Amino acid sequence: MPRSTDQQHIAVIGGGITGLTAAYRLAREGHRVTLWERGSQLGGQANAFPVAGSALERFYHHLFQSDRHIIALADEIGIGDRLVWLPSNVGYFADGRIWPLNGALDLLRLGFLPFHDRLRVGLVTAYLQRVRDWKRFERVTAERWLRRALGQRAYDRTFGAQLRAKFGSYHDQVAMVWFWGKIWLRTTSRRSPLEGERLGYFRGSFNVLVDALADAARQAGATLHAGCGPSEVRSVPGGGWELLFDDEKTAVDAVVVTTPSPILARLVPELPESYRRLLSGLEYEAAIVALLQLREPLSNIYWLNVADDDLPFTGVIEHTNFISPEEYGGKRFVYLSKYLEPDHPYFSLSDEALIETYIPFLQRINPRFDRSWIEESWVFRERAAQPIIPLNYGERIPDHRTGLPGLYLANTTQIYPEDRGTNYSVRLGNDIAALVSGDLAVRRAARG
Repeated sequence: MPRSTDQQHIAVIGGGITGLTAAYRLAREGHRVTLWERGSQLGGQANAFPVAGSALERFYHHLFQSDRHIIALADEIGIGDRLVWLPSNVGYFADGRIWPLNGALDLLRLGFLPFHDRLRVGLVTAYLQRVRDWKRFERVTAERWLRRALGQRAYDRTFGAQLRAKFGSYHDQVAMVWFWGKIWLRTTSRRSPLEGERLGYFRGSFNVLVDALADAARQAGATLHAGCGPSEVRSVPGGGWELLFDDEKTAVDAVVVTTPSPILARLVPELPESYRRLLSGLEYEAAIVALLQLREPLSNIYWLNVADDDLPFTGVIEHTNFISPEEYGGKRFVYLSKYLEPDHPYFSLSDEALIETYIPFLQRINPRFDRSWIEESWVFRERAAQPIIPLNYGERIPDHRTGLPGLYLANTTQIYPEDRGTNYSVRLGNDIAALVSGDLAVRRAARG
């Protein structure tokens, strides 16, 4: 692509989906772009590692049919044919057994709830599916709204259990808008309310997307570095920015930071105090995910929500009940997911000790399960996994412009009212690239 004679140099810090998308878009606009990712691999939480002749994400991923931004990007960069849409199934683990939960009939069969409670859950879900004005839910917590709508018993055994699983000690502080978004997403992902849910996956793992996006960014002229990142970012008198590394400095015209908010606060000591306060007011749940390679299936469910509070994990995602085990040489793979506070003891527990803690509870899900089924295991941790969405969150989101000319933030805390995910990370990358390009054009025009 032809380059402008007054080409601007833009730094992108963070090589997740948002950072890669922004680098790709900015490079295509004719800017000189350099991206730094401190981790050894691009892709952020969507990257995958080699297993069984293929690859698997460290943190489970799939797409919904309503995820138009990432679908359009996949088509644009030539991998649309690698995206497959497959039927999925959902279950609920309560009172020590698995209950299928794939539609209204399954809901009516949920024997751990009295019949009138099942009806209330169905009616509340149907109502939320039809709500368009989500702003009404910004000023009430999900706990208060759902408890009132469902009644105490139904709330505690269904949606309340899911909130406790997802947000732990924050469960009673989360705004109803977050929960509405989860219901709305599942509704709009189906072309017809009569059809079963079909989810998307890149055959070969989400590395197919990450690698293709990185290649497209490089072909557009961007330079991508993995395994390194700046220790500090400083403004330069007269305009521009300087990135400090261990043994060198790099001058740029603008900086886009796509990392979690605490990293921006550490990188830029001169960040305005008002903006720093906004960042410090944002909190995250951490996540720990154990991935097991099994010689037999644990269940016949892809996505199993856990309602029993005494289980140490809160979701069981059996990947090979969605993608055929034939893709992995017949091996079976199960994710055990838990959201938790970063200071929770599980977060610092050794991998071996964590798996050992989980084994008796796997036997509750499948009484036939034996530890000999586990052929290999991995444990992955992420401190900034899930932004907490409190009341009036829309008023607390920091602007992309940080208050310092040429310094921008684009991360998952700014995805709203939707929940974070790869589709919205693509949208965020598109939006921040357009914003930066526009600001730089205004700056060039002002210089004459």
